[in-house]
Amino acid sequence: MKDYLRRHIWILSELYQNPKGLTYKEFAERWERSSQNVLGTSLPKRTFADCLRAIEETFDIDISSDARNGYRYCIVQRDWLENDRVKDWLLSAFAVNGLLQDSRGLRERVMFEEIPSGNDYLLEVLNAMRENRVLAVTYKDYFDKKPRDILLEPYCVRVFRQRWYVIGVMENEPKGDEPTELTNQGRIRRYALDRVMTLEQTDATFKMPQDFSVDDYFADAFGIIVEPEEYDVETIRMKVYDINHRREYLRSLPLHHSQRETEQAADYSIFEVHLTPTYDFIQVVLAMGDEVEVLTPEYVRQEVKRRVQEMHQRYV
Repeated sequence: MKDYLRRHIWILSELYQNPKGLTYKEFAERWERSSQNVLGTSLPKRTFADCLRAIEETFDIDISSDARNGYRYCIVQRDWLENDRVKDWLLSAFAVNGLLQDSRGLRERVMFEEIPSGNDYLLEVLNAMRENRVLAVTYKDYFDKKPRDILLEPYCVRVFRQRWYVIGVMENEPKGDEPTELTNQGRIRRYALDRVMTLEQTDATFKMPQDFSVDDYFADAFGIIVEPEEYDVETIRMKVYDINHRREYLRSLPLHHSQRETEQAADYSIFEVHLTPTYDFIQVVLAMGDEVEVLTPEYVRQEVKRRVQEMHQRYV
């Protein structure tokens, strides 16, 4: 079974790393030399075809080989695939894993950013999402005095700042809780998986709203906080000084998909983002220190100023 999985992951890795494709002969020869081929097995054409079929079904991709391409096997419509962020992330993750497995010397030379906790429950949440099953969760937030039991309809998951979150509707919502966005079925809330104490699927199912889109839900959010009742969507203008090449960092890795550079000068640029100025956004602005100055809206500028003054007092 392990050899079966290794072979699938290896083939997927080779397909992903070689956009122009490889012939069956090239696959067979590379498999014989691969360090993942621990049993020293060959790659018969029928076995190869079975692997390709399984990969297509598992990852919902098309693999083709025709005379016009020299009978090279390759992933069809890679441009479309790269626009599917989740699928592209999964494929690239498998490809990287295959490369590291095949080049043992690289293992000690590659460091990943770890997600310290929450992974234990991620697969269970994903399985519940696939079957639209309600989750029974015991949850202890940092603001809670004691754990609470909730029934959650999981809509989506998101990773942010090394934490996994599940977003969904709590069926047994207690009165008096502060609401988030209202849907036809209830209030959408977020739960960090690292604060989950117990989690299991129930036999109950829920109906996923047809109009729910994770991209739309987070469109105006900087991070994980979506609270339209508390925050308005604003166009935030920031003066980014050319200190430590901050402008280049923001150009290459925008803060938000709405980011635009509207003005350039010798020693600064003006950037705009269109989002809700939530706690997590204010924190990242503060993290950039004297390299960034919020210009407008005024209340956002004053909030950053207040926090800077409070920090200053701690060092007086």
